[in-house]
Amino acid sequence: MDHRNSGQSIVEMALILPFMLLVLFGIMEFGYIIWAYSTVSQAARNGAEAAAQVPPYESWLAYRDNPPSAPDYPGFRGDACVNTVLAAVESDTTLFAGDINRNRNVVDFVTIRYPNGGNTRNLRDRGPIEIEIAYPVTGLTPLFQLLRIGGSEGTITLRVVQRRSIENLGLDPTRPAGVACARNLAEWRELNRSRSQ
Repeated sequence: MDHRNSGQSIVEMALILPFMLLVLFGIMEFGYIIWAYSTVSQAARNGAEAAAQVPPYESWLAYRDNPPSAPDYPGFRGDACVNTVLAAVESDTTLFAGDINRNRNVVDFVTIRYPNGGNTRNLRDRGPIEIEIAYPVTGLTPLFQLLRIGGSEGTITLRVVQRRSIENLGLDPTRPAGVACARNLAEWRELNRSRSQ
């Protein structure tokens, strides 16, 4: 009689265990995705608030996809305004720093844009300026892969858009010219030449 009960318990456990693991993994993944979404949302909010103060020129933003071949081009982040916005995005993203989530740096998935066009970058129209983050998050457990959520890697893309009205034009009293944002490479050279003097 005793052997029969233990055998029955093993069979019951074998039948129930997959459902218990599914529920446990589901709770873990759901909590992780909520936490990841709130982290990405806060990063976008930080970036949008910085962008409202130091809005980069749309012409400089175009350099991200089509950089100049000039040897002194400082890179997309070389513009003080772009760097300020991206640094604000990075400021609260402890979840996505280092080797967590396959070394995906959150700023690689940031888009800064003027939804109504760059000609609204003035204090009359006041923007808006928009920060979008479309960040791919890989699940903690194999649940997403088993359920075929997010493809073979089990990756879900969290998309967050934050929009703010322009409050300032990137004025920087510490610079001789009084501005931080460069319109193009020639203006960047001029701003940085005057700063080094």
